[in-house]
Amino acid sequence: MHNHIIENLKVLSLMHDIGKIAISDSILNKPGRLNKKECFEMKKHTEIGHRIAEVTPEFSHIAHERFDGKGYPQGLKGLSIPLESRILAIVDAYDAMTNDRAYRKAMSCKKAIQEITKNSGTQFDPLLVKVFTETIIDEKKTPKTREYP
Repeated sequence: MHNHIIENLKVLSLMHDIGKIAISDSILNKPGRLNKKECFEMKKHTEIGHRIAEVTPEFSHIAHERFDGKGYPQGLKGLSIPLESRILAIVDAYDAMTNDRAYRKAMSCKKAIQEITKNSGTQFDPLLVKVFTETIIDEKKTPKTREYP
């Protein structure tokens, strides 16, 4: 992978939810399901984050989109979604599913992979899902120690 893509992924992973800064803590930390009004408020974080990214050149590639184009804020579809955003969508979903949240317990890695695979082609880039799931399954079989800079 090219160094600029790796650098973009680092920035994106840190900044992809920057719009949550404008969302009430009572919504962000709610222990149960969000109601319709709260869901509407929560969705605003991507629009807010997108506006921040637009005026900050280093963050202009940040997008929360669905591979099928039914996402938001821009409704980008397929390969028009930046590669880094397509990668992070999968990684972020896996992380969210495999870690405890205030409103639910973590699911198993196997179940998370099943969910990601089920949403391949709609929510996620199918080619990247294939690479991700094969990598996760391979690493579960033969864990590797990695050093990160």
